[in-house]
Amino acid sequence: MTARRPASPRGDAGFTTVEVLVAFAIAAAATLTAFEIAGTAAGAVRRLDAARVAADEAEGVVLRRLADGPLAPGVVHGTFSDGSPWALSIVDLRPRLGLGRAPPLWRVRVTRADPTAAPLYATLIAGRME
Repeated sequence: MTARRPASPRGDAGFTTVEVLVAFAIAAAATLTAFEIAGTAAGAVRRLDAARVAADEAEGVVLRRLADGPLAPGVVHGTFSDGSPWALSIVDLRPRLGLGRAPPLWRVRVTRADPTAAPLYATLIAGRME
């Protein structure tokens, strides 16, 4: 035996207009939330991809500098493929570390525009005895 739902006073068993409107409102709110989450995720993916490209280009800047010959302290400026500026900073760490007669230890950093900014790429490179 199955239980029957009692009929409404008017005799029909359908949904009221208010119930349908509430259901549409809930569905619309869920859809908007899903679009907002998808937009946020897509923006995060674009930012991560841009950061990866910048790190790859920064590494390329260092490799091109190494291919040009022995390192020397200083700052070199240039631009990335997107037109944003970069700065390549090369510092010999021997004096800071108290390594007087040791081979050079180069700190190589690529940053956006300002050599004191957070690095996009940084590494240490051991030099040869002079």
